[in-house]
Amino acid sequence: MRVGLLGGSFNPPHKGHMHIALTALRQHKFHAIWWMVSPQNPLKSKSNNFTKRIAMTRRYVRHPKMVVTDIENRFNTCYSYQTVLELQKHFPRTRFTWIAGMDNARIFHRWDHWPLLLRRIPFIFFNRPPNHMVMNANIVRLYRGKKNVKWTLRGKTRNISSTALRQNKIARFLKSGVY
Repeated sequence: MRVGLLGGSFNPPHKGHMHIALTALRQHKFHAIWWMVSPQNPLKSKSNNFTKRIAMTRRYVRHPKMVVTDIENRFNTCYSYQTVLELQKHFPRTRFTWIAGMDNARIFHRWDHWPLLLRRIPFIFFNRPPNHMVMNANIVRLYRGKKNVKWTLRGKTRNISSTALRQNKIARFLKSGVY
């Protein structure tokens, strides 16, 4: 079985996440996409309530080949490398591929054990604004020679982020004067 792993805080999940999940499913012929809601991304400030984020993501993802999972919480892992080791131990016949937006490619070298992670499973980074092609050329150079890295640089993209959605929600609330 071939499974695409889409890890993230999903605070909140949005059309950009769904776009890369659907594109990966179609272009790379995955049997399934697992949305792995992270209890806490070590490279981000403290996320809001994990239980709320997983419930919100489960309400959002409605596709027969996609599943929302709290597997990192159950494995008690916070680093992707640890999670992949556990996944490979528990599902030895499954071929996993990590799928992520280009924003993650820019900071991938900060991920815990990233060179070892690339030896374990392939990665596919999807283009997303504002990380346009010129910036992507620099990213590609950073990972030159890494055989397990693929790039999806062409095609439709979504200019949306969870941070922007949260900030817009706060701004609308403050503008409403109902506090």
